[in-house]
Amino acid sequence: MRDLFERIERVAPTGVSVLLSGESGTGKELIAETIHSLSGRADQPFVAVNCGAIPATLVEAELFGHERGSFTGAVRSQTGYFERAGAGTLFLDEAAEMPLDMQVKLLRALESRRFCRVGGEREIPLRARVIAATNRSVVDAVSDNHLRTDLLYRLAVFHLEAPPLRERGADVELLARYFLQQLNASESTHKRLSMDSLRYLHEHSWPGNVRELANTVQRAFILADEELDLRSGSSYGPTVSNPGPAPGAVTFQPGMSLSAIEKVVITQTLEFFEGNKTRTAAVLGISLKTLYNRLNEYRALE
Repeated sequence: MRDLFERIERVAPTGVSVLLSGESGTGKELIAETIHSLSGRADQPFVAVNCGAIPATLVEAELFGHERGSFTGAVRSQTGYFERAGAGTLFLDEAAEMPLDMQVKLLRALESRRFCRVGGEREIPLRARVIAATNRSVVDAVSDNHLRTDLLYRLAVFHLEAPPLRERGADVELLARYFLQQLNASESTHKRLSMDSLRYLHEHSWPGNVRELANTVQRAFILADEELDLRSGSSYGPTVSNPGPAPGAVTFQPGMSLSAIEKVVITQTLEFFEGNKTRTAAVLGISLKTLYNRLNEYRALE
């Protein structure tokens, strides 16, 4: 983490594009906001957009804007995220979920530093700094054809990886105490962590990373009188931290592709949790939107 902080401080004052990678919940948007706040663009807008949450047919119009009448439903002209960011920072979260044809258009805009609204002819200067993020491994995103290699090189002028919470040692306890301190301050209370909670912090694998930890502390805080019981604050129970062997355990055959293995893991985990997509996404360490995207892809191939 100290190395990550140092790299953030070094890249922030520059204007280069940055690619952030790391599991869901590791704080990639917070890193992007920190880069923005330490840059010369701090007084300009910081605009964040989740690329995986935009329907494929609307991505171009959402990013670049559109003119009135350019497509059905376009009753008025509208600025896109690039224009709204102005000379500030545009954060493209889940960039690897963007359709490949849109990645070509994004690459062209980044290289030329110009773009046109959908249905428009006037070229608009691209003034914003672009920071992108993906919860996929960069290597896997390219090899599985989710991210174009040429776009990767354009986005990853500087690459930062946010480590998962399970690899951050004592940070889990420091963060839990920090979240509790913030809650105590806001509610004028003096609640504390129980000894069992301290053990649970190090026993649990935290598949949802810092986001899961913060939510767990908050739930336990609400339920506690004086001492927080983090085990009760975990809405997913022991299944998330250690599902353990069970009938129908996931198995793989030698020679299976990574994408095929991913499909097996997702579909069998969803079956294990009886179709509960929220719990499935939490266990797999991915966003709920990403899970829906994968399921839609599998249905389309059937």
